[in-house]
Amino acid sequence: MDPVLPKLLQFDRFALDLMRGRLRAGDREIALRPKAFEVLRHLVTNAGRLVSKRELFDVVWPNVAVTDDSLVQCIRELRDKLGDTDHRLIETVPRRGYLLNAGQPRTVHENGSQTPSERSRIPFVGSVGRRLAVWPPVQRKRAALVTAAIVICCLVAAGYLAARLSLPSSANALFTEDDARRIAAIAAKKELPLPVFQINRIGRDVLPEYRRFVGIWVSSTGFVNSNRQFMLVITGAEPSGILTGFTVRGPPRALSLVVKPAGATHFKARVLGDSFRYSGPNSEREVVMTADRRLEFNEVFDTGVIVRAALDPAWVLVEAEQKAALW
Repeated sequence: MDPVLPKLLQFDRFALDLMRGRLRAGDREIALRPKAFEVLRHLVTNAGRLVSKRELFDVVWPNVAVTDDSLVQCIRELRDKLGDTDHRLIETVPRRGYLLNAGQPRTVHENGSQTPSERSRIPFVGSVGRRLAVWPPVQRKRAALVTAAIVICCLVAAGYLAARLSLPSSANALFTEDDARRIAAIAAKKELPLPVFQINRIGRDVLPEYRRFVGIWVSSTGFVNSNRQFMLVITGAEPSGILTGFTVRGPPRALSLVVKPAGATHFKARVLGDSFRYSGPNSEREVVMTADRRLEFNEVFDTGVIVRAALDPAWVLVEAEQKAALW
């Protein structure tokens, strides 16, 4: 079952209609261009915090090189639609970015209920330096009771999927049949429904900083706070820095914020330095490679909630290439 997603994000005297991609003032709908809407949504979810221009470019134009004028046009449109002629609601901080001067936004769900105010968010100390949402004991107990039946059903389904796991159809000199069997065994043990995939040789024109991400990465303890298991299968890299692969999630746990059944989803991302980023239906994902060559997966939902998982390498292309060169 999908979680209840917010329909409206309310701030000041306005509301963002997340379903229709429009701005609302009371019963009146105000149309915004898609990029302007995304700029406003990011400013609203970070209300009261200075948002740098670079951050806005990374969030709104993650795979496109654009000039400052694109952002300036969006800000101009937003101020016009918001009636912010004196630039008090959206404040420009010279040479740094923008600040939305509004209180903490309120989320209203499909059923009209607001997000519980007692749900706490504490600072997250880590290399990414973002906050992680943590539920207090009473909320955790309620969540456990509500999702228990769902989790049991998902476990049964995951067991069925694990029993039917087949070896990836990609055995070759680099990703061998032994590798395929080992990865399939890891996936079965963690109840991860491994998809059928192929990992072929990467062209020599792909830079080392791109090809180092190609491989299979798996969590040891799962997502922080819920222990839901997770795997990244990155199957290819292009000279332009585009990565392709799959995210694989195990069955949800009692404290999982997302209680969808276990499954695998294809993704395409762009490498940005030591990380790569891509978007989901209701979230933005950033994956950072650490100094010890692990991956840190961070998913930021439209509501502002962040979930995180640390991943260890189970099979890495560059290591397989080095090994093959010794043969």
